[in-house]
Amino acid sequence: MKKILITGTSGMLGATLVNLWNKKYHVYATSGSNFSNNPAVFFKEFDLKTRNYQSLLQWVKPDVILHCAAITSHEYCQNNPKEAMLVNGESVKKLIEVFPESKLIFISTDAVFPLNTHLAGEKTKTIPSTIYGKSKELGEKNILNLARNGYVIRTTIIGKNINTRKQSFVEWIINSLRGGKMINLYDNTLFTPISIWHFAQELEWIINNKVPKILHVAGDEIISKYTLGYNLAKKLNLDLNLIKKGKLIQKDKIKRSKDQTLDCSYYQSISKRNLPNIKDTLEILVKNYK
Repeated sequence: MKKILITGTSGMLGATLVNLWNKKYHVYATSGSNFSNNPAVFFKEFDLKTRNYQSLLQWVKPDVILHCAAITSHEYCQNNPKEAMLVNGESVKKLIEVFPESKLIFISTDAVFPLNTHLAGEKTKTIPSTIYGKSKELGEKNILNLARNGYVIRTTIIGKNINTRKQSFVEWIINSLRGGKMINLYDNTLFTPISIWHFAQELEWIINNKVPKILHVAGDEIISKYTLGYNLAKKLNLDLNLIKKGKLIQKDKIKRSKDQTLDCSYYQSISKRNLPNIKDTLEILVKNYK
């Protein structure tokens, strides 16, 4: 049974992977903080900003590392660039140094690409426009330049947090509508979302197979954030009158992309796997939010 080290396990993806894989693998979970309903059997609080990663090596010698930990708030990264670079970028280098033989899978993002790049592919040049994007690009470069057994997986995930102290995009929509609050969703912001549950299945395939250094693994269809939110709310019988259709307008220093789509055709061709479409994604969201 493989030993898998997962970072960022207080976050949406990390906690879900721990919960799904506890019985399949020896899962070792790390996060900067613990939480009450943590599903981890083996858990260690660990600050990625620390200089010494040797305590991780003393704790576990993993076959695979899933590096899910990240500061994902664009605003926080913009205001705290040194911390963003440490956590999102330099941590990758430190993991490589401590675990040179482990298969290291770095979860990255569409934010590494130029603004409004339509269906970015694995070979599309990375030119990030935000500190968040630049910090993730640094992590990618560390994988590509330093890791013998390292891989970059770019994605756009949606889902549900096990950690109730956190709230994702989908949770914000549902919690707001259930609380009778009006929300504004952009119909000019496009993305290719994949649920964390579907993404976990693809990560398991990647763990157990030889793959290229960079892969895009997201949803198979393009949708606007407004349309996704509206259709999900409709399926959950929430008040659609509370949803206002809006437009993303650049007002602050943080440049936000209106096109966050990823081209995942290469992954589907080499894996012979079909990534989920919007219908699949909505169905699994409804199942987990009913």
